[in-house]
Amino acid sequence: MPSDFPGAFTALRDILKKHSDGLVVINDTPTDYTVASPALGPNGKPLWFGSVQSRKSAVSYHLMPLYFNPKLEATIAPELLPRKQGKTCFNFQRPDPGLFSHLAELTANARAQWESRGFLSPGTISAEKMKQAVKAAGADTEALARRRKAVAEKRAASRKTKMAPLKSRRARG
Repeated sequence: MPSDFPGAFTALRDILKKHSDGLVVINDTPTDYTVASPALGPNGKPLWFGSVQSRKSAVSYHLMPLYFNPKLEATIAPELLPRKQGKTCFNFQRPDPGLFSHLAELTANARAQWESRGFLSPGTISAEKMKQAVKAAGADTEALARRRKAVAEKRAASRKTKMAPLKSRRARG
């Protein structure tokens, strides 16, 4: 079956757009449709809700409410699982009305969940409110904190390793 990226992009964009009422459109181009909540996370940055991006090998549908949300993840239709890559991404090469209807339902559930937690209202979400929402979604907040700390330490070590050759060249020069 031949690929149809433009057809897949249009259909997926329509799904996300249908559930984007009141969200902020970050990008709306022929290859990227991205929306975020009007709320800001505890770090002061927008909470991205979803994105459809046409890439080299597939059209990707990202649904950020799936991140650290085992309860929502458990509602993913089994038919969609082979298309899932990572925590929040589904890849397609052509329109698939059956799979897209499952994705539309998942997106509606994600929006309802974020709405019920106050993530779609303007303003800054406190760290405590975010922690409560993550816990309510079934994620282990302590394990997440340890993972975030480990990732930050790894990034810092990587930066030091990359900077070391530059410092030694400066010292010689």
